[in-house]
Amino acid sequence: MNKYKIFLLAMMVYYIIVVVAISKLFVIPVMKFMALLFFIGAGYLYSRRMTKKLQ
Repeated sequence: MNKYKIFLLAMMVYYIIVVVAISKLFVIPVMKFMALLFFIGAGYLYSRRMTKKLQ
């Protein structure tokens, strides 16, 4: 049980470190890209709605 708890703790720490490292290297550019896509998509949908209302 004790060894199992230590193993779990080590895995959690390792997982957190890996997630932080990956997020710094990979997730931030992906999130920027996703935000850009979201804003483009939102603007496109909004402009389409506005044109429908105007017509």
